[in-house]
Amino acid sequence: MLILAITTALIVVGCATTQSWEYRTRTTKERIGAAILDQYGKSGWELVEFGCIPADQSGTNFEYEYIFKRPKK
Repeated sequence: MLILAITTALIVVGCATTQSWEYRTRTTKERIGAAILDQYGKSGWELVEFGCIPADQSGTNFEYEYIFKRPKK
């Protein structure tokens, strides 16, 4: 029973803390390769969103948008 009580207390305390994040957006005309993504990963960044966005009003030119996050230090 004591182990169950300690485990429950640790879970409750762990749930009470909140993680703060910092975000970085990178927009490029061409897709970025695995080597660059690896560099971001080594710096603690995690890719959370990738998509195409219009580059101009014509609707025919697009740019790639990458959104990264990592825990605030």
